Amino acid sequence: MRIETDRSLAVAARYRFLSHVLVIVTVLCRTVLFAADGTDKKADKPATKRTVVTIPKDAVKNPNGTYSYTDKDGRKWTYTNSPFGVMKTSSGDTDSHLVPADSGAAVKVIDKGDTVRFERPSPFGTMSWEKKKSDLTEEERKMVDAQKKAAPDKPDEK
Repeated sequence: MRIETDRSLAVAARYRFLSHVLVIVTVLCRTVLFAADGTDKKADKPATKRTVVTIPKDAVKNPNGTYSYTDKDGRKWTYTNSPFGVMKTSSGDTDSHLVPADSGAAVKVIDKGDTVRFERPSPFGTMSWEKKKSDLTEEERKMVDAQKKAAPDKPDEK
């Protein structure tokens, strides 16, 4: 009796497996048939015509590599060469955040005799550095001179 129940369990497992395979094959066949029958919706849409932007002959070259142009209607345009082609933007759309601000405006300069300490606020806290007066860059010298002109009667901090 035990051998008979083992056989019936094996047969039942085989039928269960075959029924799962049959369901998977049916789903795959239906998917393939419907995919082949359907039409591609992207192919039905006409391709949009792209216009190539070129720099006008009357455009004036700027020192930063861009070109300025005023059209017939009086609108001012800026043309920029990019790795992806020429970009055309309205002159009123300039990105002010791309123009570097005066770097010495927010820097605090502290004269310590033969060295100078610079402190600048940053998003992560105060950034500070010290340099010998003989090793200062041109920009740092300008910051020291501007600080001296702004407060000539204040004593130096130490």
